[in-house]
Amino acid sequence: MAMFERAVMTALTLFILLAIFSIESDGIFLSNLDATCFRCICEPSTGCSPQLKCNRGYCGPFSISRAYWIDSGKVVKERDDADRWGAYEDCANEYECATAIITQYMEKYGKDCNNDGLVDCVDYAMLHINGGPTCHTPLNADFRRKFGRCLQQGQREPLSQRSRT
Repeated sequence: MAMFERAVMTALTLFILLAIFSIESDGIFLSNLDATCFRCICEPSTGCSPQLKCNRGYCGPFSISRAYWIDSGKVVKERDDADRWGAYEDCANEYECATAIITQYMEKYGKDCNNDGLVDCVDYAMLHINGGPTCHTPLNADFRRKFGRCLQQGQREPLSQRSRT
């Protein structure tokens, strides 16, 4: 029976090591970057208007800049080419494609921006608005108010009850 237990322990250890390697090589898993979180980032950004295109270097319902898009890895619509003139604008102006840009950006920079011990939608909003390197900067009052109201409507813990750093 001891050989069987050792074999099981060896197999379990290998499984854990493979899981850790897989997580480290594929980036972080964003289980709580969901439809509600996207909507609550979009609403205070632009009102989530599908009519918005590009204005002053920011495009689409999430107000994504070219630098943000490049930093995300130049996500484009299916069967498009990131080097094609207009690929950034076409993706950033479409809600679903823009969420893919944001997902890639969050996978790259995802961290606990407000130091509350969680990486959640509040951190994603801080990353989206302030950028990865400076995500710890507090959200501006107008964005924070609209974002908090949206989270409350989404049956989430209100921003006012979370750490505001």
